[in-house]
Amino acid sequence: MTNQTAPKRYHPVHVILHWLVALLVFILLFGGLFVFPRVPNAEEAPLLGFHKMAGIFLGLFMIIRLVTRYVFKRPAPADAGHPVLNVIGKAVHFLLYVGVFTMMFTGDSLDEAYGLEGILKGNGGTIPENLFIYPERILHGNLAYVMIALVVLHTGAALYHQFIRKDNLIGRMWFGK
Repeated sequence: MTNQTAPKRYHPVHVILHWLVALLVFILLFGGLFVFPRVPNAEEAPLLGFHKMAGIFLGLFMIIRLVTRYVFKRPAPADAGHPVLNVIGKAVHFLLYVGVFTMMFTGDSLDEAYGLEGILKGNGGTIPENLFIYPERILHGNLAYVMIALVVLHTGAALYHQFIRKDNLIGRMWFGK
């Protein structure tokens, strides 16, 4: 049964949080996968500090987003045209949340392991030449590839809805009436 009082679009707070989260996920994945491998070790600490702070903001936005799911009315769930695709869509959304929070915890655990906070405060120490000596780095890095796959699935599904099903799904997550 369809909820007759469900809005056609997400609340502007949801829209802002969605696109902030998307931007931060992109920046963090891009930085982690393409910028850090090319930065000399001596110059890496400030970038890692920025990466950590962006991850903290991402986590904060995700928590606010979770809370606002229960504060504001949402549109009816999108229909992908097949029950299996609908289940996959729900699973991808759930796994994106789990992935972001897991990335946060593994990233925090990693920077605790090699002492990033002390390095940034000038208490001595340097970032090890190879962070892969820490199991947290291996987990954090491999999870980044999982996150990329989930983001590609999410984006591909949105484009499928928009251009194949032509149901204006992307319009639901934008501003307007």
